[in-house]
Amino acid sequence: MSEKAPESRTVLLKDSPEGLQSQAIDWLRFPLAVAVVFIHSFGTPSAYSLEAVHADPLSVMSVYNLVRICLSHVLTHIAVPVFFVISGFLFFRNMRQWSAPAYKKKLKSRVRSLMVPYLCWNVLAVLAIVAIKGAAFVVKGKPLSNILVYLQENGWLHLLWDNHVWAEDRTNWLGMYTPMTGPADLPLWFLRDLIVMVFLSPLCYFFLRRLRHYGLLLLALAYVSGIWPVVSGFNITAVFFYCTGAWFGMSGKNLVAECGRVRLLSYVLAVGLLLPLVWFDGRNTPEGNFVYPFYVIAGVCAAFNLSAWVVGSGRGRVRPWLAHSTFFVYALHTLVVLRCCTAAVRLLLPWEHPLVLLLRYLVTPCLAVAVCVGIYLLLKRYTPRLLGVLTGNR
Repeated sequence: MSEKAPESRTVLLKDSPEGLQSQAIDWLRFPLAVAVVFIHSFGTPSAYSLEAVHADPLSVMSVYNLVRICLSHVLTHIAVPVFFVISGFLFFRNMRQWSAPAYKKKLKSRVRSLMVPYLCWNVLAVLAIVAIKGAAFVVKGKPLSNILVYLQENGWLHLLWDNHVWAEDRTNWLGMYTPMTGPADLPLWFLRDLIVMVFLSPLCYFFLRRLRHYGLLLLALAYVSGIWPVVSGFNITAVFFYCTGAWFGMSGKNLVAECGRVRLLSYVLAVGLLLPLVWFDGRNTPEGNFVYPFYVIAGVCAAFNLSAWVVGSGRGRVRPWLAHSTFFVYALHTLVVLRCCTAAVRLLLPWEHPLVLLLRYLVTPCLAVAVCVGIYLLLKRYTPRLLGVLTGNR
């Protein structure tokens, strides 16, 4: 989903360190896009009692709730941080010294690959809602003024930046509230923050060059503590993980090889922190909110290690058409597709038994991904130019 690495990397063999790094990054892209779809698909009922889960964790309903908490509230939450690391790494790859011309060249390419798709998808998200409300006027006789109400309530241009707000009751170590925001196409808060980080890349470079790994440790402390200004587009998750990737890139380090130095530790910490996080429902409880950032850091490292192992051992192949569809899946799935797939699966499996609920929960995001990939392949075949605009030619 993040920017492409240089084309020359495709000729590298996975047996070389550089080749393994390139293929490990490419292999990661699609599974992480699937993870994001799971984040936005929590199954039914949306409300659940954590107290009931704790009281009888072995009941069928509790097992169902624990599975969806694990997949949607915890395990998959390493996806966006990994994308930030990859983006920072590729932007600063081998940039040993700052070059204004090189930065301008990169900035120009990111306008096409980041800003244009960002605007297109958010406009499409707004138009989708307008179309739905227009259809409600025609079919159900709802007031056409609902369109204007929607635009007013969401702050007009805020639809392109921060009209969605969530986690309003989440606090940092100082007890201050740290809500999150996103644009009309909600998952694209990642792209919004990435655009900001690209513009701030000169500051990132000189900050890391001056303070070196100590600067990265300061950002890590800000990330785990949550002590950071609440500014839409300048989230500490973006800053810390983008700068982490940038540090590896500008230092000329092999990202996969460096993660491999702590392979066993990353697995142990990721699994060890995953279990209590599932019990405490991720960031939705004070206990889980405290543990969560430590898990994400370990999980990001574990993800690179797992990918390197899968590719290096020959157990997984990089399929370019899947890797290239990553951003399209990421951007499209919340625009009608996931909602329609949820309704379709519920229609096919209408029973409310916990085992049926679990099956619906697992099938729905997979179906949504399949639909998104199918649409991607159709656009690639029949309207490649339009697809290029929507994906930034990824």
